[in-house]
Formats: sequence, C-alpha cells, structure tokens
Amino acid sequence: MKDSKQPADTHRDPVKTFEGHKDEITSIATFPDGKRIATGSWDETIRIWRLADGREMKKWVVKKKVGALLILRDGKQVVSTEGDDADDDFDRTVYWRLWVRDVETGRVIAGPLDGHTNMVYALDVSLDGGILASGSYDCTVILWDTTTWQRKGQLLQCGAHVIWVRFSPTGQLGVATKEDIQIWDSDQRERPARFKGHANFNKSWNRSLTWTRDGTHLLSAGDGHDPVVRSWDTSTLKQAGDPWAGHDDKTEILHIILNPA
Repeated sequence: MKDSKQPADTHRDPVKTFEGHKDEITSIATFPDGKRIATGSWDETIRIWRLADGREMKKWVVKKKVGALLILRDGKQVVSTEGDDADDDFDRTVYWRLWVRDVETGRVIAGPLDGHTNMVYALDVSLDGGILASGSYDCTVILWDTTTWQRKGQLLQCGAHVIWVRFSPTGQLGVATKEDIQIWDSDQRERPARFKGHANFNKSWNRSLTWTRDGTHLLSAGDGHDPVVRSWDTSTLKQAGDPWAGHDDKTEILHIILNPA
C-alpha cells in the first residue's frame, strides 16, 4: 500500500508561549472549561496555566518525574503518574505510582496507587468516568475504580511495553504496545482482537491511538520508523485507505487529537 502524498510545507508562529518548566514536558491536559491546561514534566512539577494570557496559576512540586496527566470530575481533580527514569532499561523494576490531587488546593485525594513496575505514560478514563486505565512499560494495564481508587480485577497482561491506552465510545479499551494494537473487553478481561499495526512497517512501535466518535475506525500513529497516521476499520481490523503522511522521517508521532466538531 502506497503512502499518501505529503502536503506543502507551512510554518506558523506560536500564538502564545508558556514558560516555566526546566525539563522535558511529558503531558498536557485540557480542562473542560477550555480556559486552563495542566502540564507535567520531568522537572518534578505539575503546573496549571491560564490560556488567556499564559499565566502560571498553580505549581505543585512533586517528588518524582511526571509521566502522564488526566483531568477528572469536571475539572476538579488531576491524576498524575510519577516515578524514576528507567534509563532505557524497560525490563528492570522502577516503581511508578498514580496520585490524585484536588485542583484548587493541590491536596492529595488518593495515592500513592501502586502496581506498576516501570514507566507509566498512558492514562485514560471511561466515558462514564467510572474507570481509569493506566498503561505501563511493564507490559500491563491496571483498571482503577475512580470512586474508591481500588483496582478493578487483575492486571491486563499485554505481553509488550504499553505506550498508549484509549477507551472507545462503546467502552472497549484500545491498547497500543511496542509490538501490536490490542482491543480489550474491560468488563470481561478478555482480548477479542489484536493486530500488528505499525509493527508491520519497519518494526515500528505503535505510539498513539484514538477512536472516531462513532467507533467505526481506530486511528494510530507510528514512531520514527513509520511516522504516519493509519486508520483501521474496527469491524475488519484492516487498514482503511492510505496512511496520512507529512511528518518528517525518523520523527515520532506522540499524540493524535480529533477535532470535536
């Protein structure tokens, strides 16, 4: 299957710059009000910014590097994953934990939530807000009850480093790993489908996932060995059309966001 043609190069200057972090920014989460964002960094801080003027509204100093963030409870809580650098050794034990904080006060509501033994960069919450999924380089996904913050059942054993997790509109959980893309029934703890995805193209990692709003297609992004977005028909798990190209070669695509319109 041939790749689609790349669009003409364009350049746009940033509308606003948010300055303050001293190390790599690993996560950005938007509040439901559309007026604030939260950022997490390896500088061991979580910051909340006002979009209107780029002002830093809050800064929480934590004890470990921040891997992922998620906004819950209509913008009242922030979930973060925190831990140490694995130094590119994803098979050794490096404990990462989840923390839940109140947005207004920064007070810890729940945590540390233990269970992962390597870096955690993947978080998502079910549409009803009742289940949070965390995916780790330790090859597992943990499902958490967002009311009690207890684990819901056993870990999902994915067999490869988990890079991304995303719930579908129907409640299935899509998991992107180093080796394949998996679809899980989170209630039954069953994996009805899995396919290689970008791993079939130059042994690329599957870096990111998102579902179309009707759930009929799953969009995925590859790493620098396959820096394109591919669309998969969820009824057949076959690629739909040509991939979407445009990113430079050897450039990882770390995130896909669909326009809600």
